[in-house]
Amino acid sequence: MADEGLAEKALAILHEKSEKAIKRAKELILQEKFRCEKAKEALRYYASTWNDTTRPGVLALAHEAVGGKLREVVPLQTAMLFIDAAMDIHDDIIDKSTTKASKETLYGKFGEEIALLVGDALLVKGFNYLHKVTEKLPLNRKKAINDVVKKFLFEVTDAHIQESMLKRDKWNVEPAEYFKVLEQKAADIEGHMRIGAIFGGGSAREIEALGIYGKCLGTLLTVRSEIIDIYEADELKNRITYEFPPLPLLYALKNEELRFIVQQLLSSKEIGENEINKLLDVVYSTPQFAFLRRHLEKLEKIAIKSLINISKKEKKNKLTLFIDAALEDL
Repeated sequence: MADEGLAEKALAILHEKSEKAIKRAKELILQEKFRCEKAKEALRYYASTWNDTTRPGVLALAHEAVGGKLREVVPLQTAMLFIDAAMDIHDDIIDKSTTKASKETLYGKFGEEIALLVGDALLVKGFNYLHKVTEKLPLNRKKAINDVVKKFLFEVTDAHIQESMLKRDKWNVEPAEYFKVLEQKAADIEGHMRIGAIFGGGSAREIEALGIYGKCLGTLLTVRSEIIDIYEADELKNRITYEFPPLPLLYALKNEELRFIVQQLLSSKEIGENEINKLLDVVYSTPQFAFLRRHLEKLEKIAIKSLINISKKEKKNKLTLFIDAALEDL
């Protein structure tokens, strides 16, 4: 893809905002004791590759946007990191994802049973730690955080269930139906931003504004990920084998003239740079992709408009950067 200037700036901010929480989460999980040496090895491996900066990063940005300090929100970030990790591990099992970003997933390295049980352990750890982090908060804020966490986890789970149903006829998935699934998945980012704002003592108006922003940003990021999957041969092959084509290719498959070309390219024994470039040419030539781009630009405007309710200019500028970065090069 072209110059990633804005994306690099956004990634640097996410790293800065999540570094302490990730370090703390690794320390805590490695303190847990398992009799099974394989489970211990799996935890060590996961900790060595654990680098989820997006969700703890946006949680911290929302917390700071309502006047909170980064050091105050690290425990909440840490608790959510455990829960997020569990969801990610279970998702890899469902999708049979053996590698991500050129590294073996926990499922890919240790198999389904170990990955499933380690994911379960992380989930228990996460909710236990979340209780400790929120137990001294005012009752209304504690309840609000718990309610948001439950709501967005159920919504994301439902999205994955819907997605699993679509796999039954992978060449005929309706793009509009799958886009709804991606919007549901955006509840993940929305939820993290809402609880960050609640934890920071934000007003009802600020919390709602950051929730709207988070929903838009989450949708932009999920769609961006769909496009990036076309560029990454291993991820694309895994999706064709165990899931279904990324959203832009679903649009192309609905075009009678392009359907045969796309299926032929995706059915190649080896999907290399040549096949990927041809697929991208097809994608960018479809009127549906241009329509998708316009819809994403509408979400950008909604997200920026929501920031009117955030008074701190510096925080508002950072949040604007993230929206611009999500649309970069699309």
